[in-house]
Amino acid sequence: MERYQTFDEYTMAGKGRVTGMPFVYVKRHRDSIFVLSTNKNDSARLYVKIGNNIWYSHMEYDMWKKKNYIPSKDKLSKTARVYDRFFYNDTIMEVETDYISGKQYQQLFIKCKNDLYYIRNMEHLNNTRVVDLQKKVNNLILSNDKRVNKYTLREEKERYVYQGKNSSDSYSYERKAYGLWGIQPGIEETYLYNGIDIREYANNLEGYQHDHSDNIYEVADEGPEFPGGTRKFYEFVRNNRDSSLLLDDKRSNRVILEVIIEKDGCITNARVVKSIDLLHDNDALSIIGKMPNWIPAKLNDSTVRYKMLIPVSYKLH
Repeated sequence: MERYQTFDEYTMAGKGRVTGMPFVYVKRHRDSIFVLSTNKNDSARLYVKIGNNIWYSHMEYDMWKKKNYIPSKDKLSKTARVYDRFFYNDTIMEVETDYISGKQYQQLFIKCKNDLYYIRNMEHLNNTRVVDLQKKVNNLILSNDKRVNKYTLREEKERYVYQGKNSSDSYSYERKAYGLWGIQPGIEETYLYNGIDIREYANNLEGYQHDHSDNIYEVADEGPEFPGGTRKFYEFVRNNRDSSLLLDDKRSNRVILEVIIEKDGCITNARVVKSIDLLHDNDALSIIGKMPNWIPAKLNDSTVRYKMLIPVSYKLH
């Protein structure tokens, strides 16, 4: 095995003379590459060439385990997070599948040399035909699909930062970070949440929440709840949607909106992430605008701002 300081996933090769700990061992054998970090907390990586200069790796992890911060997986699930990663033409395409409470959620990360594309709320992805998956991703990006968020890479002294276009949203990770964004050993994968080292505040969650009271969460101890519960939510939608817009089962019949439930329960920042057409989209946004305040999310016994998806169905019964 050869020794290198890091392993570069863009070139599929070890990089740098070893100057300190941790470093990596790299072993090539025909169409496979095995990479092992000297940090015992970093998992080993196996990359397999699957043709047309495309490399592939598959990783399975348990769910993050920080108490009062990260949800636990379904009791019957063996794994909670699965990453199917494809490497080609200076591009890393990563399909993340999360299994939470028996449900499957998928999202895509397309990492290029200077940009990152984050595609949320993907449905029915087929990873067996890489060419079809590439075409689907390219079409989403080129068509400016609402589910696609673009970030630009900015290098800082100790971190890489992906800055969101026209927003304050960003992902950052240490130069040694290893896991979601690539193999550069030195940090436990279980410490990463969306590329951010959560050790900075995980051990003092109350203090962190106090200092970052405007943070928006997607995971909490108690999620937001429509007053009266799920049954009342669907009743409200049925009573407020335009009945002339109902559709039969042969067409897509749901508009999905991303919203923020504020600390007082009001809904802000509503936007369509899965569209039917302009008429249905506008009607769904109108329904959201009429909703009463929700019961807000709670994290560590404090109310927090919470980003979530709300479906509005136009199914003809």
